[in-house]
Amino acid sequence: MDVLELTRALVEIDSQNPGALEPEIARFVHDWATRRGYATTVLEPVAGRPNVLVTLDLGGERHLGLSGHLDTKPIGDALAQWRTPPLELTVDGDDAYGLGVTDMKGGVAAMMVALDRLATGPATATGRVTLLLSADEEQGSDAGAKALVEAGLLPPLDAVVIGEPSGITRAWEGIHLVSRGLCCFDVEITTTQGHSGLSPILGRNATLVAADLLHAFEEFRPTVTTPGEVACAPTVNPGIFARSGVSWGVWPGWCSIGIEIRLVPGMDQRVLHAEVAALVEEVVGDRAHADIRYKDSAQGWIDAVELSPGAAVARAARVATAEVLGAPAPFTAFPGATDATSFLGTGGIPTIASLGPGWISSAHGANERVGVGQLDEAVAIYDALARHYLAGAEA
Repeated sequence: MDVLELTRALVEIDSQNPGALEPEIARFVHDWATRRGYATTVLEPVAGRPNVLVTLDLGGERHLGLSGHLDTKPIGDALAQWRTPPLELTVDGDDAYGLGVTDMKGGVAAMMVALDRLATGPATATGRVTLLLSADEEQGSDAGAKALVEAGLLPPLDAVVIGEPSGITRAWEGIHLVSRGLCCFDVEITTTQGHSGLSPILGRNATLVAADLLHAFEEFRPTVTTPGEVACAPTVNPGIFARSGVSWGVWPGWCSIGIEIRLVPGMDQRVLHAEVAALVEEVVGDRAHADIRYKDSAQGWIDAVELSPGAAVARAARVATAEVLGAPAPFTAFPGATDATSFLGTGGIPTIASLGPGWISSAHGANERVGVGQLDEAVAIYDALARHYLAGAEA
């Protein structure tokens, strides 16, 4: 099965999250691997949320992980905007459309095909390569990479490459060494509910005070205490959620707004929490009561992490991209969070946060796409990267 057809098979398996739908796609990967004789393990630190590890042993000491997640974001409210069926792969020229095709079933398929290429190609390197195909990445990895690392369920790995889409506006835009973190919280505003005919007496309602706060967060620039080696800045995203209102004729006395901050290396949780509290107090003052509630899940705080450009796996990635693409991809920062937070941040495993086909700008919305040619390039890059890294031949 070539990489496009394997991508097609993966897209046709519904693994939207929320939904705990990974079992079917995990069975598909398990069956694919066992038919080829690879050592295959299914791990469920959370029951019903399988992670699949597939290992090729070429003999030798170095052990490289190629990591991808099996879940996708939900289709959600964007269904009517899709021009093609989301759960079918539709090829139009050099673009292939489908839910999760860029984030990141195309990357997973490329890793699977690259493993076959390593198994059957010239014996130019020795070592082990393990596909780490995880659950639940799209909702914080509490049943996926985070759980595997915290429970000590991973084999000893010397490095990991995550196949998240590394394009933003163009393909193969960079080898992303930074995985941004995430801080998600709600602010609940309480004022006085009453008859809307008395609004001049009641003052600004909870929704209006919340709107003031959303505008203030648009201008908020949190502190980066100790900047990392790769230049990047945090992103503040107010208005992810907004809930308020009771009925026509009722001046709302309660509103909840959701805000997320994409963290970068060198940010301190205590400093950020203090700055958020100060901004809320400054905007809300005595006009309302405000409660800040950070999410209880991993999404309440996911640390940003950074791999040094001098790491052996980073250098091998530069060599591989130069070999396949004609020029080495630059070292950059990924716009979002990846499982590098778990592998590198918690597990201490040198990890490339993102090197994969597709564009993150295409993900999480309607008409998600990946370049057909990029899928073939991804196979070649993973194959070359693994060979260079296992052979210790990175420049």
